[in-house]
Amino acid sequence: MKLWLKRILLLFVSLFCFAIIVIFMALQSTPQLQRTHQIDANSATENKRIAQRLIQSLKSDQQPIKLQATQAELHGLSAFGHRAIPQLSSDVVLFKDSALINFSIALPLPKFIKYLNVEMMLVSSKEGLDLGTVYIGNVALPGNGLLKLAEWFTNLYVKEEFGSTLLSMIKSVEISAEKISVDIVLSDDLKNEPLSNKNSLFALRDQLALYGDVEVIRFYYQSLVDTIEQSKTLKLSFAQYVGFTFGLVKQRNLAAITDSPAKENRAALMALVLYFGTDKFELLVGDISKLSAEQIQQRTIRRARVTLRERVDIQKHFIYSVALQLFGTSTASNAIGELKEFLDSNSGGSGFSFADLMADRAGTRLAMLATTSDESALKVQEHLADIINESLILPELTGLPEGISQQKFEQYYRDIDSLVYRSMLQSIDERLRKIPVYQD
Repeated sequence: MKLWLKRILLLFVSLFCFAIIVIFMALQSTPQLQRTHQIDANSATENKRIAQRLIQSLKSDQQPIKLQATQAELHGLSAFGHRAIPQLSSDVVLFKDSALINFSIALPLPKFIKYLNVEMMLVSSKEGLDLGTVYIGNVALPGNGLLKLAEWFTNLYVKEEFGSTLLSMIKSVEISAEKISVDIVLSDDLKNEPLSNKNSLFALRDQLALYGDVEVIRFYYQSLVDTIEQSKTLKLSFAQYVGFTFGLVKQRNLAAITDSPAKENRAALMALVLYFGTDKFELLVGDISKLSAEQIQQRTIRRARVTLRERVDIQKHFIYSVALQLFGTSTASNAIGELKEFLDSNSGGSGFSFADLMADRAGTRLAMLATTSDESALKVQEHLADIINESLILPELTGLPEGISQQKFEQYYRDIDSLVYRSMLQSIDERLRKIPVYQD
């Protein structure tokens, strides 16, 4: 073998061995961080508070934009993050002039390399980001060096100077034991060319089509609009609209118009979400609705009056959970449902409702089964095509406690890990499994 070929082979073997060693040093058999916070009424309040403040800050015309979070709010975010992504445990601890950030992620790997553990220190800075040493497992890396690497990678593979622009927007970081504050200044490009950027984002959205074929979604949406316009009566049961839509799905499937039942179901559900949900969902999906003033009025009436189990709020919980599952994951959708109920349990709210929670879990499960595989998608089509009976998508609400205050919840159910709370969730899931469409 020629000398140069031997050297190349030796180089590849060395790099491979080095990569294996780094992986074994970076990935570990145990998590360095167990779950330290759990979602409850207090953490739900903290999540709502930080979300409201973030929205207000981003809407402000003042520069710099100041993003702030207290220690309690960071704990609330950690609690929600774990509930939404059970594989993730995270914690942020604030000190004077620094923040210790830890997280552990369980990976689908063998037990001895199952966990990715990361620890880093963010330091107060009057100019940009200052990141101390980052520990990935047993591997120590310079934090600011990683920032430079991320900047280079983003500039190279996303858009020229995009990474540099993002980092330059962060002007300062101020940290105390009580809160963290980050000052952000939007670049001149973002301020002076909003329409261009907006059009670019929408073009990217349409090109990626992450949430389904826009033309197919528009077909189902317009079919809903047309049948509603032709109908002389106001159908108040949400089940009838589900039945009509999946009747169309089944027809198209039998006519071999589609080659993927799961994708067809996703488009049909998305049309229902856009019609009965909120117009803002179209920002994620694409330009679907092109309605006349009369059609908009008809849609507004149905959003406010169509019911599920004779309740508009239950219909809203159901359809928004379908949306969250289509846009995200079942665990995130269920976590958001719980978060909303804990907010309701606070003073001034309607109280924690297991009936609402069942509607959340039903909507999540329907969207999951309808889109997971073509096999399950076909079963869903068979069960939902042309239905008019609500019992085929949601059980009766009898026996499910509602209006539970925070004090009563903590007194009786204690927390989300208690046996009595988990028993309630199990009871809800058992009710759902008795309905054919929710059976695996």
